[in-house]
Amino acid sequence: MAIVIIVLGLLYFFAHYLTYFFQKTRIPDVLILILVGILIGPVLKLITPESFGAAGGVLTSIALIIILFEGGLNLEISSIMNSLKKAAILTILFFIISTILVGVVMYFVFDFPVMVSLITGFILAGTSSAVVIPLVNALQMGKKPGTILVLESALTDVLCIVFAISFLNGYNSGAVEPGKIIGGLLSSLILASVIGIASGYFWLRALNWVRKFPNTQFTTFAFMFIVYGVAEYFKFSGAIAALAFGIILGNYDKINIPSDKIKKHMTTGIITVSEKNLYSEMVFLLKLFFFIYLGLSIPFQSLHIFKVAWLIVGLLYIARLITTRFLIREDFTWIDKSFLSVLIPKGLAAAVLAGLPFQYGLIEGETIQTITYNVVFFSIITTSVLIPLIQGTPIGMIYKLIFSSNRNQNQATQLDES
Repeated sequence: MAIVIIVLGLLYFFAHYLTYFFQKTRIPDVLILILVGILIGPVLKLITPESFGAAGGVLTSIALIIILFEGGLNLEISSIMNSLKKAAILTILFFIISTILVGVVMYFVFDFPVMVSLITGFILAGTSSAVVIPLVNALQMGKKPGTILVLESALTDVLCIVFAISFLNGYNSGAVEPGKIIGGLLSSLILASVIGIASGYFWLRALNWVRKFPNTQFTTFAFMFIVYGVAEYFKFSGAIAALAFGIILGNYDKINIPSDKIKKHMTTGIITVSEKNLYSEMVFLLKLFFFIYLGLSIPFQSLHIFKVAWLIVGLLYIARLITTRFLIREDFTWIDKSFLSVLIPKGLAAAVLAGLPFQYGLIEGETIQTITYNVVFFSIITTSVLIPLIQGTPIGMIYKLIFSSNRNQNQATQLDES
């Protein structure tokens, strides 16, 4: 036990060093943390995910909730409104492209049925909030491109869950019902947002009263867990609810309340700077656990699976580069566009959904789970490697050439229109 406690303390200081290491080398700390997890797990077999029991799954979910909440807290309403349309288009288009690419690979390589191939595609079509949001903050991207990535990562979680589960149910029952899928998707997004927004307003009203009691800095977290849990209980997206809750708390002073009478009687609290610093520290700690735990969970069983996973990752990143090049026409810097094209790592949602096909009794379930975990790992590696390459090597000049020409075309188009 003493050794475990010492290791935990050392990991905390090591994680702080990795933040400094990222600033110097642009190599993201998430990659190093995953590699640490792989070293002490699959390689040295010092610890396994089962060692954490049910606490492992709970802590990974808590990490995701808090990362989404803090991400929402740092988003500006104006940036969200300016980015929402583009984020929605990019999210839906690349979700479809990713599903098709993964599905085609699974169909031709493993001879999966079409439905099972699509289910695998849905599982791997999203991006990871737990990876994307910390990287967006660390890279100090422009507000609009950063917001697009944050919104995409939250929205794709919902898309992956709704489509994967709906098609799994349809595969078992013999019929997929598009009406139910669309209805479930819209209710999950809209009603989860309503829960998050309403909860945010309520909490701002209650905050000054709550602060009359001692030891209340964590009460916002506690209430956020309730918000997430209520949304999930009613089969809506807890992730979207947590994000919306954070957005309201971070932007209340920028939201216009139409009635002066309402304003007069509304006494609201605010999230203080010290509380925001506390939330950042919590994100830092939970991120440390999350990525080490992810490394512990990655199976390395087959060279064939290894190759197929890399094939999927390669196709997805090439497709993303092409999609970003022709879809993103805004006057972003070339480096922000480059980050938009590489920040598509997979994460918790894919890892959780990966186990469902096996639970539903699909004979391909074990293969799907192994492929998914490997794609999650290799996608995070790819993102982590491309970031410093873009910023400090000749490869960055290739991205600059690709996206600078896009920017020049936009300027020429604007001149023609004028």
